[in-house]
Amino acid sequence: MGGMAELGEDLVENILLRLSVKSLVRFKCVDRSWDVLFKTPTFVKNHLHINRNEEILMISHNHHYKWVNIVKNSTSTVDTTYLFPDFNSENYVDGSVFTFNTQGHCNGVLCICLTFKHEIIPGEGIHKFYLWNPATREVKVVPPPPLPYCTDQYDCIFGFGADPNSINDLKVVNLIFQDKNNLSTYVVLYNLITNSWTFITTDLISVVPNHFSCDLKGFLAKGFCYWIISLGCFDDEKILRFNFRNNQFHILKRPPTSVGFYLDFINEVNDSTAYVVHGFEENFSHKVEIWILEKDKWTKNYTFPPFEYLDGLYAIWKGGAEFLGIAASGSCFHIFNSDSQRIRVVNITSDYAGIVCKYVESITSLSF
Repeated sequence: MGGMAELGEDLVENILLRLSVKSLVRFKCVDRSWDVLFKTPTFVKNHLHINRNEEILMISHNHHYKWVNIVKNSTSTVDTTYLFPDFNSENYVDGSVFTFNTQGHCNGVLCICLTFKHEIIPGEGIHKFYLWNPATREVKVVPPPPLPYCTDQYDCIFGFGADPNSINDLKVVNLIFQDKNNLSTYVVLYNLITNSWTFITTDLISVVPNHFSCDLKGFLAKGFCYWIISLGCFDDEKILRFNFRNNQFHILKRPPTSVGFYLDFINEVNDSTAYVVHGFEENFSHKVEIWILEKDKWTKNYTFPPFEYLDGLYAIWKGGAEFLGIAASGSCFHIFNSDSQRIRVVNITSDYAGIVCKYVESITSLSF
């Protein structure tokens, strides 16, 4: 490897694995073999593993082209207008476009879905997907999915993930509904390596009656994408789960105390899948429970007393030690530390409450 060959390739690679993504991006130009190395699944996986505890909280502005990153005790603002020109379009200004992304990241990459009120390009539908690596600033525009409906009047829910055994095999799963004419729901799957969509056949989609019955974005944890079904409905206890290893759907039950409240979410905590249940006490103060998935059954792990400070949770951080929420007495985000039982103010207003996700920087490439 150029002038550093005398150090030995293994030692050089070991040093590179401990550098920041920003440094690695610069070093790609030093030696072509390093550029090749940084794209290998083994290097990407090992670099992610070393940095797995360096979590960043990303909070999007309701206008979606601005994000605030919380790193340890500091914050920084990221403007993404240069990455996503559609955010500056006239369609966006008049409120006819909005975006969703998965809860959390997959291998350092986020999936963003832009939804228009009407088709911008005939035949391409009303949804536009992007893959985005915030650390490298690389963006991949996903080709439009196949649409058997001859109309732009449809809706979708989507999820994002990868086969844990193939770190570069990023996928977007898209469930498409056409409620108006009683057409059946269908599923398509995008694969980054092939840069193409394929249809998936399954009988389980019938458990999702329409797009109003669950969150439009999935929750990613440990190689699975989860959708909480019948949000706000008390007569359904289901969770739809998609396995990115074998591209199959499964049905799970929600924790017994869950009523599908809209603040409920699923998160990965300490290498486990956690379901955060929101409920109310008799005095209408929030109570939060955390349930852990073990062999497809939920076990209660922790119950918070009624929150005096936080009006519900948005994220679990630092291995379950800290929790992000909106202050009950104001409009700013606060972080509650369960070890010290203390709360600190994050100078971010609830205007930034569009999307909250955890993120780990990675060198994951979106081009092959």
